[in-house]
Amino acid sequence: MMATDPSRSSVFADSPEPDDFSADRIRWLIHLRWVAMAGVLVATVFAAAGFYPGVAWPVLLVVVAAGSTYNLVLLRRRPGPGSGQRAAVSQALVDLAMLTVVLWAAGGISTPFIGFYVFHLALIGILGGPSATLVATAGAFASAGFLALSESVPALKIGAWDPSPPWDTIGNVAAFTTTIGAAAYLVLHAVRELRDRERALARSRDQAELEYQVIANTLDELEAGLEVVSPDGQIEWRNRLADELAPAPGQAGTWECPVAIRRCKTQPEGLCPVWRARDEGAEGRCRFTVGDSSYEMLSFPLASAGQGPPRIMNLYVDRTQILHAERRLLHAERLASLGRVAQGVAHELNTPLATIRTLAADMREAIRSLGGDEALQSDLAESAALIRDETGRLGRITHSLLTGGTLPRLRLSSSTRLLPIVERAHALVFAGARETGPELEVSDSINDLRVVADPDRLLQVLVNLLQNALDANREAGGRFVWLSAARRGSVVEIIVEDEGAGIDPEIENRLFEPFATTKPPGEGTGLGLYASYMLIQTMGGDLTIENRDQGGASARVRLPVGEEKLAKEPAVHHRAP
Repeated sequence: MMATDPSRSSVFADSPEPDDFSADRIRWLIHLRWVAMAGVLVATVFAAAGFYPGVAWPVLLVVVAAGSTYNLVLLRRRPGPGSGQRAAVSQALVDLAMLTVVLWAAGGISTPFIGFYVFHLALIGILGGPSATLVATAGAFASAGFLALSESVPALKIGAWDPSPPWDTIGNVAAFTTTIGAAAYLVLHAVRELRDRERALARSRDQAELEYQVIANTLDELEAGLEVVSPDGQIEWRNRLADELAPAPGQAGTWECPVAIRRCKTQPEGLCPVWRARDEGAEGRCRFTVGDSSYEMLSFPLASAGQGPPRIMNLYVDRTQILHAERRLLHAERLASLGRVAQGVAHELNTPLATIRTLAADMREAIRSLGGDEALQSDLAESAALIRDETGRLGRITHSLLTGGTLPRLRLSSSTRLLPIVERAHALVFAGARETGPELEVSDSINDLRVVADPDRLLQVLVNLLQNALDANREAGGRFVWLSAARRGSVVEIIVEDEGAGIDPEIENRLFEPFATTKPPGEGTGLGLYASYMLIQTMGGDLTIENRDQGGASARVRLPVGEEKLAKEPAVHHRAP
C-alpha cells in the first residue's frame, strides 16, 4: 500500500467546506442582530420624538442596550466543537424573546410589526430544522397570545399603538416593507446556501470517486491477490491479481476453496480457511502449489454490521519470484495450442463446407429443372441460396483462421443495398415462424436505399435485432414485427419495432453492456446487442433502443448513406409471408 500519510495528500485532504453551523453562521446571526438593533433604535428615536406617543420607548431603549451587550459577549466567545447548531438556535430563540418585548412595548397585538414573527420562524427553520421550527412556532403562538392578553388586561399593558395621521400609514408601510424585505433576504440566503451545498456535494462526490479510483488502482497493482467473499460464497470483489491466482467460480457462481480442487496444506488440517473464517470468526491459511510455483492464501473475517456471519477477505501471496514469467509462458502455450486446434478444425471444415456449397448449387439447378409447384420451387430455391451464402460466410471465417487471423475484418462497401440483406435476415429469423409465429412486415421504403456497411456484419446486426423482436413478441403475444428505413440527411435510419413487453427498466441503462440480458439462463448470453452495437459503431453508425408509446420496443440503426449506382436495379417489393 502507499506509505504516504493520507491527511497530507491533496487527494485525501479534508473538505474545505465549512460545517453547517460553524463560526461563520454565528457571525452571520450577530450581523443580523446588529441590523435589528439599529432598526429598534430608529423606532425608539421616532417614539421619543412624539410621532408614536403610545410606544414605551424606554423599554425599546433597554432592548437595544441588552441586545447590543449580548452581541458583544457573543463576539468575544468562541463556540465549542459540536455546539454550532445548538448555539445558533439558542440565539435565534433569544431574538424571538426580544422581539416579543419590542412588540409588547409598541402596543402588543395591534402593532403592524407583528409579522416579524414570520421572519424569525423562517430563520430558526433554516438554522435548526423541523424540531427547532416546531418549538419556535409554539413560542411564537404563546408570545402572540401574551400580546393579545396584554391589551385586555390593563395591568399587563405597557404601550399602545395609536399614532396620528400620517404616521400610522407610515408605520404600516414601514412594517410591510421591512417584513417583505427580510423575507426576501432569507429566501435569497437559503437559495445561495443550497447552491453552495450542491456545489460542495458535487466536489465531495468527485473527490470520493477520485479516492475510490486511487484506492482501486493501488489495490490493483498490489503484488498480492485480494478478494472479498460473501457469507453465501459469492465473490463480491477481486483485484487483478486475485483474478489470476484465485480458483475460478464454480458452476453456480460460488467461490471454491483450493482444498476442493488441489492439494493444500491447511491450518488447521483439512478445513477450508474461508469457511473457518466465516463459521468460527478465526483466521485461516492454505498453502498450495501449481507446477513449480507456491502460493499461500490467508483468510480473515471482516466486521459484520448485523448478527449474521461475516464476509471474508482472502489474500493470495506469491511465494516465488518467477511466478509471472511462468504463468505468461503457460498462457502463451495454451493460446498456441488453441490456435493449432482452431487451424486444424478450420482445415477439416473446409472440405465439408465446399461439398455443401456444391450440393446447394446442384440442388438449385435440380429444382429449376423439376418444375411443379412454383411456390414450393421458390421456397426450396431460397433455402438453397441461404445454404450457399451461409456456407460461403463460414468459408471466409475458416480461411482467415487458416492464414493466422481471428475473424474476418470489416469489408466496408460504399454502396450496400439494404433489400437483399433484409431479405436474408428475414429468411434466417422467421423461417420457423411462418405458420404460427409473429409476422414481419417490411416497408417498401428499403428498396432503393443504400448504406456504407459490411454486408455480412450488417446482416448479423439485423438478425440479432429481428431475433430479439421475435422473442419479445412470443413472450408478450404480439403479432407483428415491423422493419422500415428512411433517409435522414446524410444517414439512413433502419427501424425494427415489435409488440413485446418493452425494455425492462432495470436493464434500460445497460442494454449495450456485455452479458446484460433478461432472458432465462440458457436462452441468452447478453452478447447480441453488445456485438451489434460495437459492429455498428465500427461501421461509422449508431444504434439506439427505446420503448414505443404504443407498447413494445423500437431499435434504430443509423448508417452513412451509400453511393447511388449509375444503373439502378429494379425495385423489388417484398411481402412477408
